[in-house]
Amino acid sequence: MVPLPLRLLPRLDRASGVVAPVDAGANQSALLAWAAARGWTTQRTPPDPDQRNWLWCPERRADLAHLPPEQAGALVLSGADLLLDAADWRAALPQLSADQQEATLAYSGGWPAALPLAARLPDDPDPHLHPLATALLSPLLPPGPLLASAARLAVATLVTPTTAALLNVPRPDVDALHGGGWLWPERDGWTFPAPLRRLLAPHPDPHDARQAARALEDTHPDAALDTLARAGLWDEHLNLLARVARAGQGEGSLRAALRRLPEAWRAAPPALYLAGLLARAAHDPHNAEALYTRALSGPLSGPLSATVHNARGVVRALQGDTEAALRDFGRAAQGQGVTAGEAGYNRATLLVQLGQHAEAERSLQDAVAAFREAGDLPREAQSLETLGALHFGRGLLREALGPYRRALALFLPDHPHDAALTHLNLAECHVYLGELPHVERHLDEAVRLGEQHPSAQTLGWLRRVKALMALQAGEPAQALALLDRIQSDDRTLQAETALLRARAYREQGQLAAAHSALRGAGSLGLRADLEGALLGDDGYSGDQHSALDAVIAAARREEARLELVTALLHRANPDDLREALDLIRTHGYLSLLGSRAAAPLTNLAQDPATRALFPLRVQTLGPLRFTHAGRQVQLSDFPTRKSAALLVALALSEHPQPRETLAERFWPGAKNPLASLQTAVYHLRSTFGVPVVGTERGLLYLLFPVSSDLGELRRLLRSQDLKGLAELLRPLTAPLSVLPDLPVELGEERAEVERLLHDALRVHANAQPDTDIRRRDALRILIAADPMDTDSREDLIRWHELHGEHELAESERQHLRETRAALGLD
Repeated sequence: MVPLPLRLLPRLDRASGVVAPVDAGANQSALLAWAAARGWTTQRTPPDPDQRNWLWCPERRADLAHLPPEQAGALVLSGADLLLDAADWRAALPQLSADQQEATLAYSGGWPAALPLAARLPDDPDPHLHPLATALLSPLLPPGPLLASAARLAVATLVTPTTAALLNVPRPDVDALHGGGWLWPERDGWTFPAPLRRLLAPHPDPHDARQAARALEDTHPDAALDTLARAGLWDEHLNLLARVARAGQGEGSLRAALRRLPEAWRAAPPALYLAGLLARAAHDPHNAEALYTRALSGPLSGPLSATVHNARGVVRALQGDTEAALRDFGRAAQGQGVTAGEAGYNRATLLVQLGQHAEAERSLQDAVAAFREAGDLPREAQSLETLGALHFGRGLLREALGPYRRALALFLPDHPHDAALTHLNLAECHVYLGELPHVERHLDEAVRLGEQHPSAQTLGWLRRVKALMALQAGEPAQALALLDRIQSDDRTLQAETALLRARAYREQGQLAAAHSALRGAGSLGLRADLEGALLGDDGYSGDQHSALDAVIAAARREEARLELVTALLHRANPDDLREALDLIRTHGYLSLLGSRAAAPLTNLAQDPATRALFPLRVQTLGPLRFTHAGRQVQLSDFPTRKSAALLVALALSEHPQPRETLAERFWPGAKNPLASLQTAVYHLRSTFGVPVVGTERGLLYLLFPVSSDLGELRRLLRSQDLKGLAELLRPLTAPLSVLPDLPVELGEERAEVERLLHDALRVHANAQPDTDIRRRDALRILIAADPMDTDSREDLIRWHELHGEHELAESERQHLRETRAALGLD
């Protein structure tokens, strides 16, 4: 008797009831013997709900629906559970040699019913043709009415609904063969045990085999190849194999595919192509090219010819023969479908290396179209991503947004990891374009996807973009803190992190650390060279001008506009500055105008449109601070306090101010107030290095547009933007002071800002839930800003009472009584 698999015995020992498999030849007799030895009941009907120690042998799969719910914990076996593995097979056939054991196991697939056949015909390569096979296996064949359908289905290694339809087998026959156990369940379909399949169709009909392979080739190419090989259809087999084979599948797989071919077919052009793939996998590109060339000299179908041209282009590119590689890729790209897309993508990659970016862009567009036509969504999206990266590398940021957005739409919702990375690519574009709301939106989406589908790689790239934002905002310490938290095996991310770390250290003046970090960014080419030149540009190493000259020349060759602008700003010749400003305006690199290197550009701002690029930012909450063209100016940087006060007054005013009014306001006791005013205007010019105040018809006004936290406060209050107010009013752990540096000189402005701040704090406090701790903090700030605010004091008392903090509530109540008394309200 055929033994049971050893791996099954522990499961049987733990069971209180067992359902035998319906599948044909699944060694049900051994299960019956096992049950008899244990004293179990064996039966053809379902067990009773409370029955134990039973073996049920159903006749059809549909009978399993009658298993009582109370017996749901029973061991329900399938044919796969009874298949013998290599150890079981060797133990059952000790009389055979190791080679015979291996060959018969490969033939049978471990099907228990084939074991007697293997024992008696161990050296027969086709035992299904032997009369003994008919004698031993005939009892397992389907009944006469189903036999013709079974024989037709048996030409296919895998039976699917599509296969059955193309073979004109009625669906009721398929269901009967499956329900009766002859067709075993398989992923996406059904299959006969291999020896039974060969017995049913010992000489597969070529027409049926072609039909079956056609049904399987796109979804199950391995099954289609097996089907064609069994029917001896080697021409079709070779062409399909050449279509689906890849060098990346490994030497072992390719060797096995070639060994399977009859000797006469190994010189056929498709077989030569396969041999070339094997040579490529074996790291022998020279021989691979020769084999591809021999394959192309013979008759090949159009699609296969394109495939071979593409493969030859790859090995020629690897060997440095770029012109020949481009010719091959060009021929392959003239076809259709996936091969055309791959060839277009490969051609674009090579063109980028050669600096032919415009032609590379066209080739990528062709690849996108080819993948779209073929329905290959992942590679269509990846080609769009590469196109966006190509635009980004050339500094064409707005042009990069379109491909990135299209890739994002394709990645969502099925490829969340790729979608998160695309959000980060979009965020980086918007960083350089100075479009911070868009940056925040894409970062929020990347964070959301990262939380739903955690990925260390996504988190690392997210921190890198945030570090880049910190550097653009002039906060290198914050950037370093983010970069120090990036842990990744991604070499590209490691290099990008090293580059930003070098920049952060340079901006902090830690030059040795910057040079050390930069060594990890060498793979980034021109961008690393630029950072090295900037280190030299500050006089830290080497010939600063020659290093920048070399970077500028390379940036022009590579059309790397972002790197070119940065290098021009640091070299800072007059012509450099004009060219840099033109590039910034043309391509929208507004974030670069916030760098310290951009300060000399303000001298070129001679018209309102150009001045609009350099807004003057005024901070009135907290210490007074001005930001202009990457420079931060504080009160201590002004020659006099009144020159600073004059600038604040003009910045916060919504209209030009009369010269006489300003002179009398700030220099009431001076002999010549207008002269003092003019001196202050001169001081402002020397402080900022460029005229900032204009005069016309007796009125003074700022030449540059102004943005201020006061203006932002007004806007947020008008729109009732609660989220924006919360951001602006952070942190709420201490009172926000208003123009504390100039309390006397700017009394009017302080009063207006304090009023608006109080209104904003009130709106913010009211927006917080009654029990939220942020409401308590906001109320405390309100009271600190205005100790006479009795409404806020009453709200704070109620907050403490809601939280059971009665002592704090009573303390605030005492303060309220004192305040009301001081106001004469009691």
